[in-house]
Amino acid sequence: MPADSAKCLAPAPGQAELPFADIPRDAMPFLDQIQKRLDDTMKKAVADAGADFVDLHAHTGSNTACDGANRGIGGLLENFQIGGDGRWLPWYAHPNEKGRDIQAKQVADKIEQILNR
Repeated sequence: MPADSAKCLAPAPGQAELPFADIPRDAMPFLDQIQKRLDDTMKKAVADAGADFVDLHAHTGSNTACDGANRGIGGLLENFQIGGDGRWLPWYAHPNEKGRDIQAKQVADKIEQILNR
């Protein structure tokens, strides 16, 4: 969820649906809080296991599902073209190519930190 949910009031380029479909705008901060609580739960479980946590939510920045052409996450009803054969598949609320690259960089940075301890 973006800090400014007004960005969620228009479909992304090439899409017909709003990024979060018919979820009311005033519900978005609540959903964001749920995501943060889930992340905190995962962070605690990872720490309890003695592992390292990569906080992908903190690095979403201006690449949310509501960031139009700059989005790194697909909208709730967004399809994604995969492969060179023109097939479209449901890709609901998952990273697109840009989001994949952003997340991969965060994971690579964490691995580098671990290796340099």
